[in-house]
Amino acid sequence: FYAAAASQDHRLPDLDGMVDDYWKLRYRRGLQSWKTSQLPSVITHNLVNDQDDDILNFVRRANLVNNKHDRVKIVYHPDFVSTTSPLFGMDYGQFVRGCHMGVFPSYYEPWGYTPLECVARGVPAITSDLSGFGDYVQKNVSEHEDKGIFVVRRQERSFDQAAEELTEMLWNFVLLSRRERISQRNRVESSADIFDWKNLRVYYDRAYALALERL
Repeated sequence: FYAAAASQDHRLPDLDGMVDDYWKLRYRRGLQSWKTSQLPSVITHNLVNDQDDDILNFVRRANLVNNKHDRVKIVYHPDFVSTTSPLFGMDYGQFVRGCHMGVFPSYYEPWGYTPLECVARGVPAITSDLSGFGDYVQKNVSEHEDKGIFVVRRQERSFDQAAEELTEMLWNFVLLSRRERISQRNRVESSADIFDWKNLRVYYDRAYALALERL
């Protein structure tokens, strides 16, 4: 409008110049996706030697290839989420807050910060008793499932048993109403103080003191 008003000959401005290259690219990609007969890609990047990627191999074996009738759709992003990423353009914390749940049923982790990062942002999370975080939750957080922190029992249990328990947790979460999910997120965020560094560092202090005593 300003460009047209300021023009001496009162001609319409170049409309292409009013749209930046990013949105032109989005427009072209949108048209391409509508006209193509190919399935939407399950991955956001082209990987070198993608046949060696365990996640892609599992997705292909399970035939989770984003068919229209698939009830589970896959978007595999093998990179960090950051504001500099042209795909997301947001920081990791913002991305996490936009998720319904974090699922991290680790086979082994000394601690495991990913479920804790969810909890700190009010997002329910699933961990396992083979991670330090999950073990701590089981032993120190009463009624942790009511607080939106779920622990899959994997110690001395088979893969199928753990998978069945994880499935049950996910199914129960899907059945929650929107109001129930909002209420759960509030409880999750209020429980984050339990894991504040001022509360947890005492264990590090004890460990270091014990190590120094034994030198």
